[in-house]
This record gives sequence, structure tokens and C-alpha cells, in this order.
Amino acid sequence: MKKIVSLIVMASVTLFAAQEHSRRIALIQDYKMMFERISQKRIGVHEKEIERVKPPFIRLTKEEEKKIVVKKDGTKVAVKQEYTLQAIFNNRAKISGKWYKKGDTIGDYLLATIKNDVVYLQSKTDDLKKRLTLRKKNEKISIK
Repeated sequence: MKKIVSLIVMASVTLFAAQEHSRRIALIQDYKMMFERISQKRIGVHEKEIERVKPPFIRLTKEEEKKIVVKKDGTKVAVKQEYTLQAIFNNRAKISGKWYKKGDTIGDYLLATIKNDVVYLQSKTDDLKKRLTLRKKNEKISIK
């Protein structure tokens, strides 16, 4: 009985060792294939494709360069001008504290349209439009 048990144990250990050995050989073959693929010459993107890519950096206008804020960590951040429409009167619009008429230049924009409660700014450099609306007063707030 002891001989049978010891034979079974030895057979199972031998079988386990054989399976472990074949698993290691399979892993080694996988690694060899990976290294072979890595060592093959790779062809990158053609130079013409690279030249067509737009630069990821934003170029500031001279006016925007003047409005640069330095953060505590030393990085420089450009503050874009935000425009607020404050009033519309007699085909003129008060934007960020100054009065403008149709056709006037506001930073990089041209005042394109003035309506009852809306003003449209057209970008000089591209087809972008900004829509400025009059802010309606909050009726829940009362000043006494």
C-alpha cells in the first residue's frame, strides 16, 4: 500500500514538473516572438504628414502678450479678454466699459451686428463669432 501511494505521489510530481516545464517553454517562445517583433525596423510617418500638422501652441497677439499672469509655481498664463455687454442705446453698444458702434474694432473682433438685446462680434482672423447678450437683472434681489 505504501508503495502504491508513493508511486502515485511520484507520478503526480513528475506530471506537475512536466507541465511546469512545458509552460515555461511556451512563455520563452512568446518572449522570443515579442523580442523579434520589437527588433524589426518600424516605418514612421512621412515628413509631409508631419508638416501638415498644426502646431499645438497658441500664438498671442501683442495685446494678449501684455496680459500675462505669472502663477505661484512660475508658469505664465495668458489672460484672454472677456467681453461683457453692459448696454445698448441708439445703435451703440457699451462693451466692457466702452461705447462702440457697428464696424468698430474690439480687440481681435469687429462689431458686426447690434440688435435689441444681442451684439455679435466677428473675428478678424477666422470665421468665429461671439454673441454677447444683455444680462437680465435678477428680480429676486431688491436694493433698498
